[in-house]
Order: sequence, then structure tokens, then C-alpha cells
Amino acid sequence: MRLALFVAAAVAIAAIAPTEARGVLASAASVLLETTPFLLAARLLVRFGGSHSHVAAFLGCGCGTGPSARSLPAAAATWLLFGPAIACARVAAAIAIARLLRANHSDPAACSGHDGFLDDLAAMTVPALLAGAAMQLLPLANVAHANPAAVAFAGAALGFAAPCALGGVALAGALHAQAPLAAAAFLCVAGLIDARTLASRNRRTGGDDAFAYLLTAAGLGVVAARGGSALVHPVIAALLGICAAACAALFITHRGERNPAARIAPAVVLAGVLVAAPPPVYRATETTLAGAFPGERVTFLGTLARDGSHDALVRYAIVCCRADATPVVLRLAARAPYPPGTWLNGDGAIVARDGALLFAPERLERAAPPLDPFVYR
Repeated sequence: MRLALFVAAAVAIAAIAPTEARGVLASAASVLLETTPFLLAARLLVRFGGSHSHVAAFLGCGCGTGPSARSLPAAAATWLLFGPAIACARVAAAIAIARLLRANHSDPAACSGHDGFLDDLAAMTVPALLAGAAMQLLPLANVAHANPAAVAFAGAALGFAAPCALGGVALAGALHAQAPLAAAAFLCVAGLIDARTLASRNRRTGGDDAFAYLLTAAGLGVVAARGGSALVHPVIAALLGICAAACAALFITHRGERNPAARIAPAVVLAGVLVAAPPPVYRATETTLAGAFPGERVTFLGTLARDGSHDALVRYAIVCCRADATPVVLRLAARAPYPPGTWLNGDGAIVARDGALLFAPERLERAAPPLDPFVYR
């Protein structure tokens, strides 16, 4: 009964919320969904790998003290988003900094002992919302034309106040989509020399809640059944089915336990799953024809975007989750006789004009919006 009431409330919020708010909610839910397999895996690794603090520092989610970039689950997420070189460099730097600061013991209460999955998910809620806001609002700020030094400083400042390792990786992925320089500065600070590392703060454990596990299992199950729901990569969606079964088992194991504060993150997940939010609006001016050559044949389905006298076909590509979606842009060689926002299917060739590569479609016609507006890498 309570689950039905939560679903009804989520649907009502989705119906009255503006598009931007629904976009932030959907993107935040996608971050929480993306990190769920890592969070559950980290808890299993800590439980069966030992409860010693030095083990938790590497096998946990990065919620202990010391440089959180030592977290191997967070390194795996970094590998997926930014490649092996950056992931390995961050782990090596974090180990060196931990030895330098003599802080290579994480908080045992933060990453060992009880099933702290809900604590980890709760810690992810704020960075998930920040990542969702970055995805929706950074295009409006026109960061591409901002002062590079100011952009880098803002990224480093945000990194200094970064959350745990997995939350920082998710936020860096959202920044990278619109402000790569800010994301680079963020990764140089977050998890390495941030406030958590220097202050060695401990995180309090909130406890388990049966209803929170039920909400989480429901949200994960829906996304897994829908193949990602345009929120996460379909490969991750397959893992979420296993996570849904694990959360259902935890619901049975912890039935009768109550901790209402733990329900916030699962409620965000469930509401985000039920929100039919469109992709972010393309407002930048870059093209993504790097690596193409004049004469190359291209067939592309995208929405029409208009920037002054220039038209482009745009579609967003997801690496892991919706929050790291980046635009794939083909700037057109001529104006398209359609209003902006129209889905168009183009078939033509790449041409060189004034030192730039453009898409010259021989056929450009209206197309029905696809069931999934994203493509996956």
C-alpha cells in the first residue's frame, strides 16, 4: 500500500513539474542507478574481503577518511567514463597522498560492519542532484565562451568540496559533457586533496530500512525490465536486474527495521524512473565531425537545432548514464526547411567548406521520434 502511495506521489510530481526540474530529477536518478552496482559490489567486497580499515579504503565506495580515489569501485567507474590512464593515475596519486599524509586508514564504521548500502546511496543523493543540475543548466551558461581560468578554478573549487569517490566520478562525468576543462580540474582535486582527505571526517551510519529497500528494488526492476529506460546504458540495465533481486532479498532480511531518512534516495530513483523527461536542449556551437573526411557517407537521425544562421542535427550519446550524455552534432551545409526541434533523418556526405567539415544531406526528411532519444557508446 505504501509503495502504491509513493508511486502515485511520484507520478503527480512528474505531471506538474517543469521540464527542467524533471530533467534534473531524471538525471539524478540515472546517477543513482549507475552507481548502485558499484555500491552493492563494494559492500560485498568489504564483507567478504575483511573488515580491516586498510581493506575498506580500497574495496569500499570511498566514503571513509583519506583520499577517496583509492576506491577500486570508483576507479572502475572512472575507467568507464575517462579511460584507463586517468583511472590508474588517480589511484596511484591517491595512494601516494595517503602515505604522505599518513592517512591510509579509513573509517572502519563507514565501510565495514553492517550492510551500509542505504547509507552509501544516501551519500550519493546530493552529488547526483548536482550532476543532474549540471547537465541541464550548464548549456544555458554558455561555458564554451567563458574564461578558461575561471572555468578551471570553478572545477577545482567544486572538487575541493567533493563528496565520496563514486559521487565525485558521477559529477565529473556530468561536467565533462559541457565543460571539459572544469572536469579536468575537478578530477585533479576531488578524491585526492579535497576537504574530506584533509579533514578526515567520519560519516555517521544511519541504519537499514525495509521500505527503502523495497522502493529501491521497484525502481531498479522497472529500469532493468525496460532495458535502461533512457536513463542508463543497456549493459548497466542488465546488472540492475541482479541489484533489484539483491535489494528484494535485503528487504526480506531487514523487514521490520525502520529508518525514514533512508527513503529519500530510493524515492528519487523511483520518481526519476517515472519521469518522461526529454534530453537536454542543445545550445553549444561545437561540431563532432572530428575524424571524418570529405566524401564520407553518413546516415544520421537527430533533432534540428538552429544557432543564428547555422543548422545542425543533434542527438545525445550516453556512456554510462544520462548525466554524462554528450551531444553528437552534425552541422549542416545549408538551412533545413523545418522548425527547430523536428526529428530528421539525413543521408548524404561530408563536405569541406571554409576549413570546416559540414554534413550535406542528399535526403533530409521528417522522422518519427525514436522510442529512445539517446544513442549508446
